[in-house]
Amino acid sequence: MEKMKVSEYRKIAKERLRGQWGLNAGIIFLSSLLTMAVNRVTGVVNSGSVQTIMSFVISIFVLFAFSYALYYVGLFVTRGGRADIAQLFVVFQGKYYIPLLVINVIASIIQYVIGFAIFIPLLLQGGLGFYISLVLGTGAVDSSMVNRFASAGFVLLFLITVILYAIISSIVAGLFRFATYLKFDYPELSPTDCIKKAWDLIKDRWGKYILLQLSFIGWYILGILLLVFPVLWAVAYANVADAAFYDQALQEKIDVKGTI
Repeated sequence: MEKMKVSEYRKIAKERLRGQWGLNAGIIFLSSLLTMAVNRVTGVVNSGSVQTIMSFVISIFVLFAFSYALYYVGLFVTRGGRADIAQLFVVFQGKYYIPLLVINVIASIIQYVIGFAIFIPLLLQGGLGFYISLVLGTGAVDSSMVNRFASAGFVLLFLITVILYAIISSIVAGLFRFATYLKFDYPELSPTDCIKKAWDLIKDRWGKYILLQLSFIGWYILGILLLVFPVLWAVAYANVADAAFYDQALQEKIDVKGTI
């Protein structure tokens, strides 16, 4: 089977979204509203530490469901369906919730570890010295410390670190997005099997997957310039295109091996 181009995934997304752009953007907006509403629960706690813990727990156990539901919507639309608001709650179904929660926890742990590992050089270069000067010093930041942060070397290291993190984070996010798609398609698979099979699907497609993500940057920038709300249409566009990317990868794997 001939490999598809990035532009073809976007074309599929446009075709599938015809007649329901607003509906998909509205579902994404509603997902954001639900996320904000649930987050308000932590606002009633006065203790900062308790509030932080509650926010973390709610994010891990509740809010992920709305994000993963958008993956379901994108996949459903890619395959010719019409999005439905009720699909925002699909992850809370018994056959999905616990396995997808496990996938989310694993994804979160990996993202935290990768973030920490990547930013260590940056911390050692500037942040750690800044912290020590405040804790062990007089509490003032001398001119040498300011010059260190303003130096070309530190700025370059910062930019390289951010770009590296963005690339690796995108790859990890793609892997677990595929794992989520697989769980929706094959509820009988365990979380670890979903992750393993997701890796098998995406391991030879990293470059094209990253290019697909980069192809939407212009849409996001345009949406922000047009007073934010158009970003919802860009997110809907990218969501369906990502699902089309997965769907094609899955079909290619089935055509070659006869199974996933």
